Amino acid sequence: MIETAVTLLRLLLGVGAVFFLGYALLTLLILRPRDFTCLERTAFCFGVGVVVLTVWMLALTWWGAPFSLGRILSPPLALAVALLLAPRGRRAVQEDVRAFRVRLPMALSGWDWLFLGLLGLVFLYALPRAALYPMWAWDAVATWGSKARVFYAARGLDLTCIDAHNYYPNLVPLILSYLYFALGQVNDYLVKAIFPLWGALLLGLLYSLAARLGLSRRLALGLTAFLALNGTVFIVHLYIAYADLPLAFFTLGGAGLLYLWLADATPRGSLTLTACFLAGMAWCKYEGPPLAATLILAAALTLIWLRPAGWLRRLGQLSVPLAGLVAGYLPWRLFAMQQKLEIGADHIQSFYPHQMVQAVSYLLTGLLNPFYFGFLWPALALALVLAGKRLWRSPMFFLALFVGGNLLAVILAYAVAPTSAAEFPAYVRATLDRLLLHLTPVAALLLALGLKDLDPTPASNPEGGNQGQGIISKPRPEI
Repeated sequence: MIETAVTLLRLLLGVGAVFFLGYALLTLLILRPRDFTCLERTAFCFGVGVVVLTVWMLALTWWGAPFSLGRILSPPLALAVALLLAPRGRRAVQEDVRAFRVRLPMALSGWDWLFLGLLGLVFLYALPRAALYPMWAWDAVATWGSKARVFYAARGLDLTCIDAHNYYPNLVPLILSYLYFALGQVNDYLVKAIFPLWGALLLGLLYSLAARLGLSRRLALGLTAFLALNGTVFIVHLYIAYADLPLAFFTLGGAGLLYLWLADATPRGSLTLTACFLAGMAWCKYEGPPLAATLILAAALTLIWLRPAGWLRRLGQLSVPLAGLVAGYLPWRLFAMQQKLEIGADHIQSFYPHQMVQAVSYLLTGLLNPFYFGFLWPALALALVLAGKRLWRSPMFFLALFVGGNLLAVILAYAVAPTSAAEFPAYVRATLDRLLLHLTPVAALLLALGLKDLDPTPASNPEGGNQGQGIISKPRPEI
């Protein structure tokens, strides 16, 4: 019993160190972190902390320093303490302490309790499934979990003894191996608890962003529960230890921040935070860099299409998230070249027109398949129709471009997939749900914009009681 309690404590301290690092870095990235809600800052702290800690672990291997808990944590935590002792850090801590003392209780209605209860049931099911079962899904065992165990045993990014898509980015294996060091042992059960945490942070971020967009608390909670409970894909990824849920988390953060920036509704310095999330996308999974690039492209096309005041200057400001994409992509690519790892080209060998035709059918079936994401995608299609001209006369165009463009990219990806005619249907079944998972939280955010005008109740502040429309209630008239 005592040993179990100590193990759980070590896990909590290991995860807490990631939050602490991200909290300190947020004071560096954002002038006033409290301009974001508590749920947003919690998600941002974890995302930034994971990205910085895992890139630091890559740097340790590059410099020939073997992994140990001290080497992994000491320099980042020393930096975190220094940031919090600086004037901006001290001010952020004082504001948080003061706000915690005066926080007013939220007056929840019956519908609020229902939606919270449904979300609680999701995690009541997913957390034990994650923490009480070993890794069993194919990619969890053969790719992410295998690398994490090797990195822990080798005390570094040793890819010479395995062949598990070695060219894939390693954010997920590195954070798992870090948790092994925090636990002092390989424990495939407990480290999987990080995936329900990732899912909870994704849902909390979606709720808070939906409230910023003008939805009432009831409708924002309903939308969040709608995403979590529609279909099985999201729930399954809460406990199977794949990299797709973390990628969906970073994608939602990057898309949400860029949308708010286009609507002039983000705090100063938010583009640097956006850059960190795009770095997380690029460092998380093989599909991450193209997704991050399409976010920047969609934002640029939106500025060119809408032409708000100062749009040329704002086009130049997109170099900040572009730098984040490069920062998340380039270090791993340079390391892979130094280690002479084969860079995967197995997904692009030729173009197969018949597969493209089949992919259109499979994609439409997947979007409508209630087993995947329930009725979320059909609801989005209806909301876009109801949005009318607002779809292409507002920053809503950015989210629609991103989602629609990546659905087309899925079709093109299947058109170049090197599979035989007999294997192609199985290949699509094994991958389509995960590709759609990357986009579905952003699709839910777009659905929130479509529902905004249908909400008869006033918007509520996600931090507390009803306080009007919130920060996005007065977007730029030019946009």
